[in-house]
Amino acid sequence: AGLLCPPTNITAQNCPCRNGDIRLMAGTSSNEGRVEVCYNCVWGTVCDSGWNDKDAQVVCRQLGFSGQALAMGGGVFPSGASLVLLEVVSCLGNETSLIRCPRRVAVGQSTCSHSRDAGAICLVQSYFTCLDGAVRLSGAGDSSLGRVEICVNNQWGTICDSGWDNSDAKVVCRQLGFNNSLAVSVPGGRFGAGTGRIFLSGLQCIGNESALLDCPRTFSGAQGCGHSQDAGVVCTTPPCTNGALRLADGTDKYSGRLEVCNGGQWGTVCGKDVSNDLATTACGLLGFGTKGASVLNNALFGSGSTRMFGLVLVQQCRNQTSPCTLVVNGTRSKCSHWDDLSLLCAPPATVPLSCYTGNVRLVGGQTDGLVEVCLGAQWGTVCDDSWTDNSARVVCKQLGLPSDYAVTVPYSSAKYGSVQDPIALSRVKCVGNESSLLNCQLVSIAAASRHYCTHSNDVGVSCQDNTDTTPFTFASLGTAEHSSTSSTS
Repeated sequence: AGLLCPPTNITAQNCPCRNGDIRLMAGTSSNEGRVEVCYNCVWGTVCDSGWNDKDAQVVCRQLGFSGQALAMGGGVFPSGASLVLLEVVSCLGNETSLIRCPRRVAVGQSTCSHSRDAGAICLVQSYFTCLDGAVRLSGAGDSSLGRVEICVNNQWGTICDSGWDNSDAKVVCRQLGFNNSLAVSVPGGRFGAGTGRIFLSGLQCIGNESALLDCPRTFSGAQGCGHSQDAGVVCTTPPCTNGALRLADGTDKYSGRLEVCNGGQWGTVCGKDVSNDLATTACGLLGFGTKGASVLNNALFGSGSTRMFGLVLVQQCRNQTSPCTLVVNGTRSKCSHWDDLSLLCAPPATVPLSCYTGNVRLVGGQTDGLVEVCLGAQWGTVCDDSWTDNSARVVCKQLGLPSDYAVTVPYSSAKYGSVQDPIALSRVKCVGNESSLLNCQLVSIAAASRHYCTHSNDVGVSCQDNTDTTPFTFASLGTAEHSSTSSTS
């Protein structure tokens, strides 16, 4: 209670200060130091309990500084030797003097020790070598990663990794110009120990701040941190933008394995239980034609190699006039790269092509002949590996021909004519009820898989109903040119 009265040897004439006066002590310049406040002619310190930038802002404004202010906790500046006068100060930031700020502990009743004497740095801009609040990365020899250093009061210092996370790192990377970067926080010591002061600790950035000094923090100053805890970051430019789509390893740019960007990295999509509606939406988003767009599973264009796989894509459609979008909705646990989803899109209507991916035709006759399928705007044959009459029925059905009694046509190389088209498919295995050959249970793109087929293995079919008993052989083909009069639908 005696603290509320001035010392007995002090009178109004020799009182060294007025109630509420502020000064900064033990700093390296006039705009930083230990905060001391005058009360009843006595200078005393302020406990750092609850001390934050708003409190420091009031101190700096009271001293005539107009810029930002940083609150420093105990130990940043040398401890005082007088009384600890204030504790748990809760300034709003607009007060004209520190003594006017709300506080939970009466003046002179603090139980804090001088090890917790609060400090402040009043940021000023002048001809100094670095601007207050600027950040840089050191210790790695690379501009995109390193120990984070921040300029405060014309000095470079470090940041304690207490509470340091990716949201804080994101602000650093943005401030350094990595506007769309993947920011990863790195704990102390990975990029070596810094020198000088540790200016910040306990940062709680949201991640959308434009500068690190705009972030709130829970602790003032270093709070007991050493340079072994100097925080670091890695700023990397992401390979893709979230939500972006691409087709990989297709036979043309309109087909391929569907990959989607999720979390800044490419991943593949689970092909289980996916309808052609998704193909229509995806092809449209890719800028391709949607006529006949279809989904294909079982890694038709080969298994992906991305670290992320089994992504589940769902459509979001606001209304009938707005185009639908595709968003990632987690992963499917039982999907592997063997289940990677592939797409067949159509070229834009303005692109003239001899055929469209997925079309089939019979070469050598209207209802029977050599099977060819269109991939990448080019016709190719089908290897008889795994081929059965079920696959023959799918071809006939796709061409609108009788399919109930469709059969595979056996042939020998002696009867087989010269074929210039490449081998398009191998390992085709259909159930028989599929709508097209590329929708069969097992299909391999010959160019994307290892196979041992030659044109002596090219398969043919005969599409017949139960009244057609005329057998078809490849002898009718001879060495004639491929007929192009058959259906390409």
